[in-house]
Amino acid sequence: MTVFQRNIPTPSHMGPVLGRSSYIDDIAHGAVSWDQLCEDLNKLLFRLRYWNISVSLPKSEFGKRSIPYLSHAISGEGIRATPKIAKGVQDLPFPNTERGQSFRGSLNYDNKFIEDFPVVAAVLYELTYEQIRSKRDLSRAKESFEILKRKIVSTPLLRNPDRTKPFVIIPHANR
Repeated sequence: MTVFQRNIPTPSHMGPVLGRSSYIDDIAHGAVSWDQLCEDLNKLLFRLRYWNISVSLPKSEFGKRSIPYLSHAISGEGIRATPKIAKGVQDLPFPNTERGQSFRGSLNYDNKFIEDFPVVAAVLYELTYEQIRSKRDLSRAKESFEILKRKIVSTPLLRNPDRTKPFVIIPHANR
């Protein structure tokens, strides 16, 4: 062990500052009170200073009631898709194969907001380039696409789980 490594605590001894891990360049955090937020911010800034990590103040926002984060608005109420994203999804035409891959890729993030996502999206994931090119009956795929668009646009507010109530897990299995 070198001199430089000797006094550096391992991450497991320090633990996460905010009770969870965050992206290095994106930290979004909320608290139940202003005092709690200030206390958490002090801990975070201390840890950043300890590890000699700088913060870009022009890019930082503190003490806001709602912030944009990864195409969603996060507030004390929960998480919702931003109106700009919802409008963009609403105006999407049925995708060709390239746009289809892009749409399915975006669904990888949004699927946690969509009830029964695997059931509704299965038809789109099974769709092939040949099926689109040969103009086969795509009515089921188009219906699935429209249902998913409606569900994304009308996504209700997502809240953090109530840990005093039991969790219900509904798994979906693929063939």
